[in-house]
Amino acid sequence: MKTIMKTLFVSIASLSVMFSANAGELTVSGTAKATYNSIQGGQAANAIGITNELNFTASGEMDNGYTWKYSMELDPSTTGSGQANNDDTQISLTMGDLGTVKLCVSECSNNKKYAFDQSAYTAVTDTSFSEGIVYPSDSSAYASMQYHTPELPYATTVSASYGQPKADGQSGNATIADGDSIEEFSLKTSPVDGLTVSASIYSVKDYADGVVTQDQLEEGGAYAVEYAYGNITAGAGRSLIAPQILEARTELGAVTVEYYENTGISLAYAVNDDLSVSLTREESERNMTTSTTETFDIEVDSLQVAYSMGGATLSVARSTYDNVNYTNGDDVEETLIAMSFAF
Repeated sequence: MKTIMKTLFVSIASLSVMFSANAGELTVSGTAKATYNSIQGGQAANAIGITNELNFTASGEMDNGYTWKYSMELDPSTTGSGQANNDDTQISLTMGDLGTVKLCVSECSNNKKYAFDQSAYTAVTDTSFSEGIVYPSDSSAYASMQYHTPELPYATTVSASYGQPKADGQSGNATIADGDSIEEFSLKTSPVDGLTVSASIYSVKDYADGVVTQDQLEEGGAYAVEYAYGNITAGAGRSLIAPQILEARTELGAVTVEYYENTGISLAYAVNDDLSVSLTREESERNMTTSTTETFDIEVDSLQVAYSMGGATLSVARSTYDNVNYTNGDDVEETLIAMSFAF
């Protein structure tokens, strides 16, 4: 895999010499969103917030017809004075029938863990209350080189990526300490009208392999099925992650997790062009290396409504969380209200 990605990198460098690019265009997009989040049962207080993420995108066309795109996001820092950070960047080169090559830092996720989700507003386990579900990792957690096929029969696309350690805002001449690397593959296809099938799989190559005794290296994946019929869309999916275990099998204790298994189902109904409602359930099971260890599953239910008012969207999500952080009886209720304006 490393050889393949290095070859792709050399190909990109060669193309920069062989073909010249015309002057590109720069656009700015984003979402102005205000939220109110009410928590009952947890340790967090109610909060009002405003997002201020901006996405700068430059694009252009080369003399041979290939197209390129550069994207950079500015996100506020969660520490200090809240200054904006350049932390999500990517460059893509689309080569017609040859597919697309991408270089990404903190971007270009190929994970299908949320492919099942049809929520009217958002996947609450991704952006809302931190319930503690452990999901598979993916290339966006690394600095990666990726290849994406052009659209194949049945609207099929396949991707392959190789990622190395990264730092947010990593520049073109950056260096970084040695660390784990990742190989990831994904697939998306629509064999019949209305049906979409997605899958992803990855494995982490441990930098310390051979130095520390290990029972298992990290690996995982996800798959999902979506089906749309009229105004109704349904989705179901499953994801698994086997975390890294440094101990030898004979040294494993009662608190060592062997793997996590997550399942989700989601149903959405478009009442009309402006109003949509959804119901989503997620469950996460933590499996220990010792069968006698008692565990408790996390369960999340979210009822959401989204109403579009031209240039603005009002969304409400009412969610319940059972056994937060796999702790029995730690239950939370959340009401999330959001008003967003896209530009």
